[in-house]
Amino acid sequence: MTGTTTGDDRSSARTQARAEHDRVLATGDHLLQQMAFRDVDVAGADLAVELTLDGRITNPRGALQGGLLATLVDIVAGRAVLLGGSRDSVATSDLSVHFLRGLTVGPARAVATVVRRGSRSAVVTVDVFDAGTEDLCAVATAAFSISPAPVDPVF
Repeated sequence: MTGTTTGDDRSSARTQARAEHDRVLATGDHLLQQMAFRDVDVAGADLAVELTLDGRITNPRGALQGGLLATLVDIVAGRAVLLGGSRDSVATSDLSVHFLRGLTVGPARAVATVVRRGSRSAVVTVDVFDAGTEDLCAVATAAFSISPAPVDPVF
């Protein structure tokens, strides 16, 4: 049958993608490793992460570029879900970001709160502040599918 992808093909592709991802991480060349993320303590938060602003990640108005703000939200929300238990793998199933104002002083501080964590899904809210001004710059909701990480076959 032409054009049909088998389960073995998908498994092989996932294995190859994982190996490439691990290789890039080991070299320090992954895009997210180039960004200045750091965990911070925020009372009542499940997880909070700051991102230093610089000219590489701001738009012409000097504000954190919107897609990178959404990436920050996705990262902190996904990590907050993983911190809550023995979940092996999460995949973003929905992400909604409401941009309230430009984040121009920095650092950007994303504060995640897990609203619900079930066995197969989770929902997280994230508030993004300009830590330099304490202004609320974005509010977001992220949903995740949760599944155990695939087990490498033993032959």
